[in-house]
Amino acid sequence: MFLTVAERQGFRAAARHLGITPSAVSQGIRSLEERVGAPLFSRTTRSVRLTEAGERLLAHARPAVDMLTAGLDAASNLGGQITGRLRINVPRPTLPLLVNRLLPDFLDAHPNVELELVGEDRPIDIVEEGFDAGIRLGNFVQIDMVAMWLTPPERFVVVGSPALFQKYGRPASPNDLQNFRCILLRQSVRVLDHWQFIVDGKRITVGVEGPLIINDIEACIRSALRGVGLFQLPHSLVMSHLERGDLETVLEPYYEEVPGLSLYYPSRSQSLPKLRAFVDFATQRMRREFKPDDYLPNPASYK
Repeated sequence: MFLTVAERQGFRAAARHLGITPSAVSQGIRSLEERVGAPLFSRTTRSVRLTEAGERLLAHARPAVDMLTAGLDAASNLGGQITGRLRINVPRPTLPLLVNRLLPDFLDAHPNVELELVGEDRPIDIVEEGFDAGIRLGNFVQIDMVAMWLTPPERFVVVGSPALFQKYGRPASPNDLQNFRCILLRQSVRVLDHWQFIVDGKRITVGVEGPLIINDIEACIRSALRGVGLFQLPHSLVMSHLERGDLETVLEPYYEEVPGLSLYYPSRSQSLPKLRAFVDFATQRMRREFKPDDYLPNPASYK
């Protein structure tokens, strides 16, 4: 309870996370403070902050709880019970890929597991926000995490509709993009208005502009299909549209290859049976070449 209040910086937030009433949290912390003999939190109407005594207790309590959790996980592992809720944080555009490749087979194989996939585009601290694992593009993950690759590397492509190219022509080099309408993706507080390419073996960055900025990749793809502008994204996300001819690629000789998706989780969590089961299943199903129907509803190839 003390750790949750400290991490959430509030009694009500801690109560919601723990599934109890705020008064129960207040009473529990009051009892702990009486035992310690000093206030642990400085409370105002707007904030809850640790006192010096609270900071000292936190420094010792967190490692102790981590060790206890690891011990409980190790003990439960002996029974081999694969059960409980498993929370995975995933980039929103990747959700269809996971559903198509992992479900319903994973849930059928482990009927006592409740899988929660949460689509999130901003980088987060999975431990602080209560996730068992996360999936991200590339290998840029937090310190003290175990990471493993899930999907093969792929190219970042630039796509547009046939109607767009018929109206405005095609860029012949990356620098030509400065004269073309582009669709820009917003990620959290950042707009991705600089696209990267490989020219003569060196990475270059080209600033682009456009009439449209959207914070959702699926909406960006739909806008590209409507002929709004050019858009840069991983090749796997638009394979089906390219195969049908609804979108076309440009600047192919200059594409940069980027790492695929990685699965990562806290090192102390690797003994959890439910997490181990997911890791084993995901690495088996995800480590294959992309297909055009990976991001389409109900692909027959994974039935």
